[in-house]
Amino acid sequence: MSNGRGGKRDNAGRKPLGDEALAATIIARVTPEQKETFKAKGGGQWLRMALTNLKEDNLTVPSWAKAVMPVSKVSVPLYEYSVQAGFPSPAESYKETLDFNDLLIDNAPATFVLRVAGQSMIDAGIFDGDLMVVDRSRTPKNNDIVVMQIDDDYTVKRFIKTADGFYLKAENASGQYPDIYPKEGEQWMLFGVVNYVIKPMTTTRIA
Repeated sequence: MSNGRGGKRDNAGRKPLGDEALAATIIARVTPEQKETFKAKGGGQWLRMALTNLKEDNLTVPSWAKAVMPVSKVSVPLYEYSVQAGFPSPAESYKETLDFNDLLIDNAPATFVLRVAGQSMIDAGIFDGDLMVVDRSRTPKNNDIVVMQIDDDYTVKRFIKTADGFYLKAENASGQYPDIYPKEGEQWMLFGVVNYVIKPMTTTRIA
């Protein structure tokens, strides 16, 4: 996903649903907590987006992309103390617990994990072998890091908006990876926006 390809074709994306298309109703029994989550996520609009993502994912997700399917909560202690030199007692700043599902996932049906291949984004802290948490429901903003599909290739790069459109920027000071601009005849499609990168903290990496 770190090759020289990536982008989004003209007129790509979902078209808004009109009232005539919203003819079906879903009735489901949920817990009070699930009801509050439904409302907090955006209600019917969020549900329609989630169902649309599920339908599209069956058609466009490559076999190597892993869907995130959280089935349980695992809470770990969260400390407010900012780690500095020395050995303060963590118990002094213990406040609450944290579930990594809540931290890493904003929209579960649209969230996928992809493994990075290559060195084109090392100056952004993204290395070969890292895991990227990608949200397919997000619209990229300027300077977001995105995964793009161009024709049959996928790439991860920084999304840069300009007065004339946009391009994809690699982040490797070696100069081996040029910026990528849309070309006539290519089909560009946004796969998703990178929300988080998960990496092992080892001393064996070479930039």
